[in-house]
Amino acid sequence: MHAGSRSNRGWLEESVSRASMLTRTILPGDEELGKKDDDHKPGEKPALIATWTHLRTPLRWRRRRILLVVVGLYLVYVFFHNIPDLGEYNGRRVAGVGRFGRPIVPMTDEEHNAAYNEEPTGPPKGFAKVRDGEAPPHTYGGQIRFYRLASSLHAASNTGGYRMVNRNVLFGLSSLKSASTLLPMICEMARWKRNYVHAAFFGREDIPMAEILELNGITKEAQDDKEGKGGCPVVFHDARPDYMEWSTEQRAESSVSAAMTHIQSFLHPQVAIMDDSLSEDAFFVRGLRSKCKTLDMPIIEIPKDHWENFLWLSRLDAGSLRNWHKPTVDILIQAPSGSSGGLIRLLKSIKEADYAGLKLPRLTIELPPELDGAAKQYLENFRWPPDVDSNPLALSQVTLRRRIAGHRATQEESAIRFLELFFPTSTTHSHVLLLSPQAELSPQYFHYLKYVILEHKYSAYGEADAQLIMGASLELPSLQLDAKSQLIVPKTTDMHTPRYVKMFPEAPGAPFLWQAPNSHAALLFGDKWAELHSFLSSRVKKQHEASKAAARAKLVSETLPSWMEYVLELMRARGYSLYYPASSSGDSLVAVHNELYHPPEEFTPHTPTEAEKDAYTPDALNEPFLTADTPPPAPNNPESTIVPRSRPLHLAMPFEGDLPEISHLPYLLYNGKMIPHENVTLVASAFADKFRESVGGCTVPKGKRRVIQDGSARDLFCFGDEDEEDWEDDFGFTGADDAVERAEEAAPSIGRIAASTAGTASSSSGATIKASATAVARQVDQD
Repeated sequence: MHAGSRSNRGWLEESVSRASMLTRTILPGDEELGKKDDDHKPGEKPALIATWTHLRTPLRWRRRRILLVVVGLYLVYVFFHNIPDLGEYNGRRVAGVGRFGRPIVPMTDEEHNAAYNEEPTGPPKGFAKVRDGEAPPHTYGGQIRFYRLASSLHAASNTGGYRMVNRNVLFGLSSLKSASTLLPMICEMARWKRNYVHAAFFGREDIPMAEILELNGITKEAQDDKEGKGGCPVVFHDARPDYMEWSTEQRAESSVSAAMTHIQSFLHPQVAIMDDSLSEDAFFVRGLRSKCKTLDMPIIEIPKDHWENFLWLSRLDAGSLRNWHKPTVDILIQAPSGSSGGLIRLLKSIKEADYAGLKLPRLTIELPPELDGAAKQYLENFRWPPDVDSNPLALSQVTLRRRIAGHRATQEESAIRFLELFFPTSTTHSHVLLLSPQAELSPQYFHYLKYVILEHKYSAYGEADAQLIMGASLELPSLQLDAKSQLIVPKTTDMHTPRYVKMFPEAPGAPFLWQAPNSHAALLFGDKWAELHSFLSSRVKKQHEASKAAARAKLVSETLPSWMEYVLELMRARGYSLYYPASSSGDSLVAVHNELYHPPEEFTPHTPTEAEKDAYTPDALNEPFLTADTPPPAPNNPESTIVPRSRPLHLAMPFEGDLPEISHLPYLLYNGKMIPHENVTLVASAFADKFRESVGGCTVPKGKRRVIQDGSARDLFCFGDEDEEDWEDDFGFTGADDAVERAEEAAPSIGRIAASTAGTASSSSGATIKASATAVARQVDQD
């Protein structure tokens, strides 16, 4: 025991000695802080006391060490907390079984996904159930989850939604009332099979999608019927999140935006269509508008109680609908002297037309130098747009121009003055409607123009064919351009497809293309109007440049304005035509009143006084077109009734409101002769070559032809400043045998002349084909 005591005492003394050394070197006392070790002598009692004091006091750790310890403990906790739960088997943990006996299924397991994706029922946690008949409080603002949307989006993978440009059209629905309003239009669009039609429901009502459809007469069989006329092959999407009926307005709006994000990712819809904003839920309107603006997706709102008037919309393809808001229309009216009665009636019909849901046109009126009191008073009180008075911030869209009295205008001056009234802000989207004071418009006229513009300017199907369409006429004339010859309107059997004869055997007529302008009521596309400006500018310049230029024979009656003659020249040189309508009921989109006729000023007989003779003498020899010695009689066009407001547009048109493809329509030359589409370019090329030589002053080099630039008619004229870049090699026209054969089938006399001059056309000889084209054009002129 003593030995152990001595041993312990020796160990203690050694420890005390080491502690003393440690104290002297690295743990100095506070009272001696900063002293050297040499000042401390071993064996001194104060040093031993200080050593025992330090041994009895816990070491003070630095803050960094404490922080490292805390972080280490946290990492250990995380590691053990995330160890896979292996369950127990004979006292050992095994895979697939949880701590409390519940199975653990990996995220890739289908059964687990089904359980995980099962939509909760009842109120959210913390919310009490509501009584029957009571509306749940809109106070839930939790996380948004879509349990029903994924299945329908994946099922629509065959609609090409991965492409940015596709055929997908989306209808958005929120309220049950809007659903019942738009579902007939949705099914109608799907039956026309021009688009992949999708309908998404965003409403609050907790009613299964199948029940909503059945309440509106859409069964599962109708959805699967892709061929029957009564089917509804629409892809329906339930875009409602969980607890939608409990959601706050902000959560509901956010859910619409979130659902549209998913829909955009899978479908890339070209357009979103919804009911009137006043009929829909406010959260839905805000969410859809905000998200579509972000996605650059156009929205079409169907005006309240006007869905049937917009059924023609269901015939358009996604390309047309995507450009719904882009086209604009300017109305141009040139009022001659003494036409105040007709002008007032025309303006009333414009004001009373149906523009609901459409972008209103601007209005430009050119007034004569002398205006009677009735017209002056009416124009002072005339407001356009009609509701401009109700909105103090709205700007008037009517422009009045009044000519200054001077002298009697020539044909050239009158045409220049008319074309200067308008120029498109965009040759792609800006168009002009020309109206005569003799016209009275149907309330449905603007719907028809919108329909034609969207179909023939923006459709993905007929973009190439529409390049030769100059515009569309609202009038179906009974006479040709000479105001003498009867116009034989084509029938359904004249169309270049048997489809319409089989489907609509009772149709009285068919729309057609005619190489003739119209001054009573016609729309001209912006790019063609700009080209007409270019043509008239060069035409007038060349007319004044040539000394004593020979006047050309006039093909258009003097009862029509002089600018039509220039338009006809351009149409013949380019092969352009106007789209003329066909009525299914005998009513028309415009009525032309004979009693309001006034001859154009440039063709009005006038005996100048002595003072006028001294002031101005028109140069009759420099008129571009010959006129008759005596003025023609006033026209006697049959006056038809206009389509009333109560009749929707699709019911007033043939073929159930369908606009046939351009290639299926009959084609008439300016003189009423019907020819195949394949020969239009041939005839136009022959006329253009002849026009360049006789009017344009061009000498075409052998084997060359002028380069045609879009929007310009400069190639039809030569002013001596042309260089090599203005000409290109002329390789002729291949496939002439087929063109001649088709021409012979349509017009035997034309075909015989073309065949006799074609010769070795199949060898693609440019000279031979040019001779054939010239013969065709000559025969057409003679006929």
